[in-house]
Amino acid sequence: MKIRDWWNRLRSKPVKEVIKHKHRFVVMDTDTFKEKFSFQLSGINIFVTVGISIIVLVILTTVLIAFTPLREWIPGYTNTQMLEQSYDNMRRVDSLEIRLAEQEWMIGTLQAVLRDEPLGDDFVAMSQDSTTTLTQLSKVYRHTREDSLLRAEVEREEGR
Repeated sequence: MKIRDWWNRLRSKPVKEVIKHKHRFVVMDTDTFKEKFSFQLSGINIFVTVGISIIVLVILTTVLIAFTPLREWIPGYTNTQMLEQSYDNMRRVDSLEIRLAEQEWMIGTLQAVLRDEPLGDDFVAMSQDSTTTLTQLSKVYRHTREDSLLRAEVEREEGR
């Protein structure tokens, strides 16, 4: 019997009849024709067995992927350690950028004071934002006669 004939005969029967019709499944030894095991199958048994097998396979696959490191291979899932490390690195970089800007401002201010140049508008704005006031900074960076003499002496020694 060809598969097409079997399929046509199966389609011509009502579903109720196909589900209730029983078949016997037998496994035999080919040399001795001795029966190893056998059981009866009906259409509904096959349908239920295949359905449950598919559901169990899907559940096992989902559990395997969800609770093991295999989920990192699926696009869209991220490693939690890597995510935490990237946030930590982002915070560090931000704080380092702020610290660098503060140090650059301080170096520029010190260079301007040492060159005896007037302090710019950015100095006034930055000093008002900081905890120290402009008057406090001007007291610290006030030029005295000793400073001028020391500066002249250093310039003479460098000229040698």
